[in-house]
Amino acid sequence: MDRLRAIEYFIKVAELGSFTAAARTFGVPASSISRRLQDLEAELGTTLLHRTTRSVSLTELGTVYLEQVRPALKALDHAGDLIMDQPTAPSGLLRITANPGYGRLRLMPAIHKLRAEYPDLIVDVELTDHVYNLASHEVDIAVRATASLPDRAIARKLAGTEMKLVASSGYLARYGAPQTLADLSAHRMLLYRGPNKLIAWHAKTAQGWEEVPTRPAFICNVGRELVEQAMAGTGLTLSFGWGVEAELARRDLVEITLEDAELAITRAPDAGIFLLYNQPKYRLNKIKASVDFLLSELT
Repeated sequence: MDRLRAIEYFIKVAELGSFTAAARTFGVPASSISRRLQDLEAELGTTLLHRTTRSVSLTELGTVYLEQVRPALKALDHAGDLIMDQPTAPSGLLRITANPGYGRLRLMPAIHKLRAEYPDLIVDVELTDHVYNLASHEVDIAVRATASLPDRAIARKLAGTEMKLVASSGYLARYGAPQTLADLSAHRMLLYRGPNKLIAWHAKTAQGWEEVPTRPAFICNVGRELVEQAMAGTGLTLSFGWGVEAELARRDLVEITLEDAELAITRAPDAGIFLLYNQPKYRLNKIKASVDFLLSELT
């Protein structure tokens, strides 16, 4: 039995939940997939998959086996890439993940320049708040807003987390500009919802940190929408400084400075936007060229 091929089939069936869909992926009959997996189960002496006429699902031991073999198979693929990679123009698939706000505003323009520089590079970008595991080789490069850097990853800081409280001149003319932390309670606020919860505002005062009570007028998980609403005059929003540079320069938005507090969305002093990659992968021509290019564009 070709165990490696059987494991590839098993992983794909587990991911797709279907022998037929997995067979289409590999271009083989579904019966071939089924026979290989039966041989694998016989060799292991256990059942990996629950099979019914309508669905396929993992057994408890099948779930454990998948957790072990999937990263191992990805590591084998990476080892092959590393050996075959030649010092020619960067080419092949480059997988990048980034948080949506920074990704759309800053990263994507740099990505398009990267593609123009290296036309044989196939760039697969996912803008998401989901945190991928770099060690599992699911992605090659990650761009994240974080203060908790992953173990064994190289982290290069692209931007800080300085926040700016902003509103339109029209809103301020109508409602007045808050001067102190206490004044915020009278204002309409545009708030960001993260993957798991509403992102709180924090204030650093002479007495220390405190959470800011907020009166939301609008909540969204897309930071750009909050900026657009602020420009439309519907409320105040707290945005990353790099996210509103152009709007402040054009006077579409006005920065508000409080007399008694600095506002933030995190109390962590080391938070920032980081470009992350695994050091072994940097030996790959496509990774090294891409990392170096993006750092030159974004720092």
